[in-house]
Amino acid sequence: MRWWLVLLLVTLGCSRREEPSPTPGAAQIRVISLTPSSTEVLAALGATHLLVGVDDYSTFPPEVKALPKVGSFLAPNLETIVALRPTLVVVDDVHGPAAGAMRDAGLVTVECPIHALPDVKQALVTIGGKIGRVAEATRAVAEIEAAIDAARANRPAKRPRVLAILDREAGGLGNLVAAGPGSWIDELLAIAGAENVLAASGVRYPKLSMEEVQRGQPDVILDLSFAGRGGVEVWSAAEVPAVTHGRVTALSDPALTAPSPRIQHALALVAGALAEKP
Repeated sequence: MRWWLVLLLVTLGCSRREEPSPTPGAAQIRVISLTPSSTEVLAALGATHLLVGVDDYSTFPPEVKALPKVGSFLAPNLETIVALRPTLVVVDDVHGPAAGAMRDAGLVTVECPIHALPDVKQALVTIGGKIGRVAEATRAVAEIEAAIDAARANRPAKRPRVLAILDREAGGLGNLVAAGPGSWIDELLAIAGAENVLAASGVRYPKLSMEEVQRGQPDVILDLSFAGRGGVEVWSAAEVPAVTHGRVTALSDPALTAPSPRIQHALALVAGALAEKP
C-alpha cells in the first residue's frame, strides 16, 4: 500500500497517550517507530541509533532500512515488537487497539499523530522530552520555522494555480486522486505561495474526473503519482494552461509523501516545480 493511501485513513491532530515511566538512561533507550514520519522525527533529534525497529514503510534515513520491520502502519506485529524489548514505542492515533495491547504487555507508548506541520513540531518536542533530547528538539523546531519563513519570503509575485496529483492509472489519466485542502501537499503549496485549485473541494484527497481537471484550469500540475515516474506525456491530453506552457512536473522525492522535519528540502522541491520556465 502506498503511504499516501495510508494518510487517507487517519485524521488530523496530535495528542499524547502514554504510560508514566521514568526516562531511562541513554544507553538503555530502545525505541520503535510505527510511522515513517516519527522515524524521521527521531532522525532529526539525532536519535536514529536508538531505534531498534521501524514500520514497513520507513526508509529515511537510509540506515533504518536495515532495522527489523515490525509490521505495516495499519497492522503492527505485537509479537515482533515485544521481542525487540523497546523502552518506548511511538504510535499514531490509528494504533489505538494495538497500542492498548502493547501497554497490556508492559510496554511504554507515546501517541503522536503526524499529519501536518504543527504535528511535526509537537512530535519533536514530545519525543525529544521522552528520550532526553530537549535541546535537539528546540533546535529542530527553530530550523523548521526558519525554513518556512525563508520560503514565504521567496514566494512568486503571482500565485500559480496548482493541481497536485497523488495517484493515477499507469499510462493514462484515469483514477485520478489529488491533494485537497488539509493535506500535506496543500500545506506545502500554501507556504510556497501557490493556490490549490481544489481549495474549495472540502475533501482532503478527492477523486477527480478529467472534466474537473479541465474546469480547474491549473497553471501548474505536479504529478506525485507512482505512474508519474514513467513520464508526464499523458498530460498532453489535458487542455489546461499547465500543459500549454509546459509546466507539468513529476515529483517522486520521499520528502513529499508525508509530513517530516525535512521541510526545507520539501519546500525547495515545490518551489522549483512552481518556478516559471524561461
